Amino acid sequence: MKIQKTSSRIPLALSILAGLTHALSAIPSEELATIKAELSEPILLKLKNRQQISGNPINVSEKQIQVASAEGEGEIVFTFELEQIQEITVPGDSYKALAAEWMRSGQSEDALELMGMLYEQRKTLLPLLPASDSHFFTYYVDLVLDSPHPARAIAIIQTLRPQIENPAALRALDDAVLESYQTLELYEEAQPLAEAWIKARKPYGESALGYYVLGAARLRSEAYEEALDLALHPIVFASPIPTDKLAECYAVAVSAALALRERTYAATLYREMQARGFDWPADDRSLQAFLKDINEYINDHEESPKSE
Repeated sequence: MKIQKTSSRIPLALSILAGLTHALSAIPSEELATIKAELSEPILLKLKNRQQISGNPINVSEKQIQVASAEGEGEIVFTFELEQIQEITVPGDSYKALAAEWMRSGQSEDALELMGMLYEQRKTLLPLLPASDSHFFTYYVDLVLDSPHPARAIAIIQTLRPQIENPAALRALDDAVLESYQTLELYEEAQPLAEAWIKARKPYGESALGYYVLGAARLRSEAYEEALDLALHPIVFASPIPTDKLAECYAVAVSAALALRERTYAATLYREMQARGFDWPADDRSLQAFLKDINEYINDHEESPKSE
C-alpha cells in the first residue's frame, strides 16, 4: 500500500455525475439530486488484512487501484495492489433495482438516465466487481441503442464484454453489437458478425437478427435469391413464441421477391406479414422504396370494395 497526500480537489465520480446535470433530465430535480449525492459517495475497500479504506477511485489499472480519501482541506491518495483487496462496496446498489423497474414500467427515459449515471460511476471498476454488475449493464446497451445517440453503445459494449461470463448475457451482448452496427449503417462491420451469428444460432430461436442483417446485405448487393432464402429461414421455422426481427425478415423477403419480379409471391408474403401483426420496419432506409412498390402493386391488383 502506498500513501500520498495532495491538495483538495473534486472527486472524479462527483465531477462526472455533476457534468450530467447539464443535460435535460427526465427525473424530477429533487430525486435526481438525491441520486447523484448517493452515487458520489466514496467506495469502500475491504482489504485481506481486515483494514477498510473509503475513498473516491481516481485510477484503476490491471494491477492497482488508487483511491482518494478526504483529510482536512486536502486528501490522501492510497494505492493498493488488486491482490490486497478482499471486496469492494460501491454506493447506490438499490438504484439498479429502480432502473430495472422503470424499464419494466415503460419509463425508458428515466431508466436511460439512471443507468447512465450508474455506468459512469462504475465503468472503471467493472473488472473488479462481480460479473452481475456487467450483466446488468447489458440492459443499458439496449436503452442506448433506442436513444438519439446509439453510437455510444459500441464503446459501452467494448467495456462490458471482457467482464461477461454468463452465456445468455454474452449472446445478448453479441446481439447488441450486431444491432449497433446495423443501426449505424456500418454494414461492412455488420456482415461478418451476421455470418458468425447464423452459424452459431438456430433459425427457430428467439431472434432472427442475423438472418435479417445478412439478408439485407444480400439485398443491397442485388443477390436477391440469396436474400430471399436467408429471410425466409426464420419465417418458415417461426414458432408461437415471439421472434425478434421477424418483421424485418418479412420486409427483406418481400423486397427480394419484388426485385426477382415475383410480385404475386411478394404480395402473399406482405399480407401474411400484416396478418401476423407486423409493421414494416421504419428504421431501415434501404427497405422503404420496396414498401412503396408493394403497396402500389397491391392497390393496382386488388378490386376495390363494392359499395352497397
